[in-house]
Amino acid sequence: MAYDNLCKYLAETYPAAFVRWLARHYPELPHDMEAAEVEVLKTELPVEPIRADFVTFIRAAGVLLHIEFHLDPASDPPLAFRMLEYWVRLFRRYRTPARQVVLLLKSTPAAREMPSTFTAGMTHHGFHVLRLWEVEATELLDDEALLPLAVLGKADSDEALLRETAARVEQMTDASQRANVSACAQVLAGLRFDRELIRALFREEAMRESVIYQEIIERGLAQGVERGLAQGSHLEAIRLARTLLERRFGPLPESIAAQVALLSREQAENLAVETLNFDSLDAVRTWLALRPTTSEVTENPDKPS
Repeated sequence: MAYDNLCKYLAETYPAAFVRWLARHYPELPHDMEAAEVEVLKTELPVEPIRADFVTFIRAAGVLLHIEFHLDPASDPPLAFRMLEYWVRLFRRYRTPARQVVLLLKSTPAAREMPSTFTAGMTHHGFHVLRLWEVEATELLDDEALLPLAVLGKADSDEALLRETAARVEQMTDASQRANVSACAQVLAGLRFDRELIRALFREEAMRESVIYQEIIERGLAQGVERGLAQGSHLEAIRLARTLLERRFGPLPESIAAQVALLSREQAENLAVETLNFDSLDAVRTWLALRPTTSEVTENPDKPS
C-alpha cells in the first residue's frame, strides 16, 4: 500500500505533469496542459464504494483520466475486470467515458502478462497498460514531478540511473519539494536497489523531513499497532515495539534495544502506541528511563510503575 499511496500523492500533487507524460504514450490525451486546466476529482465511486487510485478531469479537452498504480496486478477479482467496474462507476458518476491507464511499477510475472482488455460474453473493455520498467528513464528525469518514478525506468546502468536521480534531487531549489521528492524516490528505489546503495546516494535526513514520508510511516505504524495489539502475547508486544521504533528511527542502539527487551507486555504495548509521538531517539530514552523493566519490578516489587 505504501507504494500505491506514494504514487497517488505524486499524481494528486502534480496532475498536469502526469497528463503530459502519459500523453507521450497515448495520443488521445492532450499534450499541452497547464495545472489550472486539470481538475483532480473524488476517487471514491458510488454503490458499495470502491476507491480508484487517481481520477482527474482535463477540462479543456473534456477528457476523464483514471490511473491505477500497481506493484503486482495479481488479484481476485482480476484487475482487468476491476478496470471495467471502475469505468462503469466513473461513467455513472460523471457521465463521461474515462480513459484508463494501469501503471505497473515492477516487472513481475503477473505484471508482464497483464492484459489490456477484459472480455466476458459480449462485453469487451479496453484500457492502457504502461510498464514503468519499459519507459526510458530519461523522460522521467527531466520533470521534477516525475523524478521519483525514474528510479524504476529503463536505463543502460541501474547504478548510474540511481546516481543521476539523486543528483537531480539535490539540484532542486525548493527545500520542501526536494525533501518530498527525495523521500518518494528513495521509497520507490527500494523496489529495485540495495538499501545500502540508496542510503549512500541520498541524504537520509531529507527523507525524515518529508511530509509524505511521515504520512507513510504513520499509516504503517498505526496498522502495525492495531495488528500487533490484537495478537496479544508478551513476546509479540516486545517485537512490535522494537519493529515500530526501527521503522521510524532505523537500527536501534544496543542500549535501547536491551531496555525494550526487558519491558513488560503492557509497557511494550504502550511503547508501540507512543512511537507515533516520538520525534527522536532521545525521546525514546527519556520514556524508557521513566519506566521500570520487568527485572527491576521483580527485584523491587514495591517500586511504583
